[in-house]
Amino acid sequence: MRILKCWILTAMALSLAACGETTPESGDAAEDVDAAEGTEVAENTAMTKRPFEPMLDGEWIGNGISYGAYRDGEGPGEALTSKENILEDLTIVADRWNLIRLYGADPQSLNILEVIEENDLPIRVMQGIWLDAHKSAEENEEQVRLAIEYANRFPDIIVAVNVGNEILVDWSYHRIDDIDSVIEKIRQVRGNIEQPVTVADDYNFWNKPQAQQVAAELDFICLHAYAFWNDKTLEVAMEWTESIYNDIQSRHPDHEIAYCETGWPTSRVYDDGSYEGGLIGVAGEAEQEVFFNQYDPWVEENDVISFYFTSFDEQWKGGFDGDNPMDKAEKHWGLYYSDRTPKQVLQ
Repeated sequence: MRILKCWILTAMALSLAACGETTPESGDAAEDVDAAEGTEVAENTAMTKRPFEPMLDGEWIGNGISYGAYRDGEGPGEALTSKENILEDLTIVADRWNLIRLYGADPQSLNILEVIEENDLPIRVMQGIWLDAHKSAEENEEQVRLAIEYANRFPDIIVAVNVGNEILVDWSYHRIDDIDSVIEKIRQVRGNIEQPVTVADDYNFWNKPQAQQVAAELDFICLHAYAFWNDKTLEVAMEWTESIYNDIQSRHPDHEIAYCETGWPTSRVYDDGSYEGGLIGVAGEAEQEVFFNQYDPWVEENDVISFYFTSFDEQWKGGFDGDNPMDKAEKHWGLYYSDRTPKQVLQ
């Protein structure tokens, strides 16, 4: 199946070349940035999708994982993780995964990309752009500018760019209400890089009518769906996860659907009056192992591009309020502990 897909992609590439599709050269980064800043966003007219088929040395590497480099005591806005720590992390990751997802365009992401390049690591990246309604227009635009710069500076490492993470679903804290402004950024990014472009959001956006307007601008769709957060038990989690994928694919039949976030936590709070405290799913290493060992073969058997959430626990996530803040699920989605030792599923 993957050989057939590769043949189709090759044929598509030759067809695009024959039709004279224009894309920016991936040369001098400063020229690329200047071009991005001065580019007027063109209207989308019969856009030809760029295929997203992550490969390395002729092999499909679509079964990937999300990566955050922050260790205990670190977090966004604080001191950056060292390159030595990043190299240790990526050496661990590369033993099993060759595709990672990054969430923002910032010095931390740049260090990660440089570590991959400097050490010739067998890892490819979906570069993220972190957009936030609570940030200024200038801060959001800087994310766009840097992502364009990185995509053109590291064209052999960055294989896709994601414009925004959960910025359109109704419940998002950093939701952006102006869809037109998001589309403008999508077009700005896509007009200044060669890689395929997507938006990552929850299934409860992609199943809404307004999602069609965004999808029309994208090369593929980046889907999030968590059985745990949607109050499902472990017994039905994988069945539900697959059903969501099939539903979104049916709504967007002309798009590749990548599962960009799903997983199962190894800790949670119970009965504390919060939304999380009222969920019915049991968290734990044994439960995570059950879910992962159902999900991972499904990805492989169906050639579903996936970024499992996530590689390492991150203690900064989820806040520190409540009676048992360190038990919160947000801190415990990793297949490895924050000290980089493997959990039960990988032992």
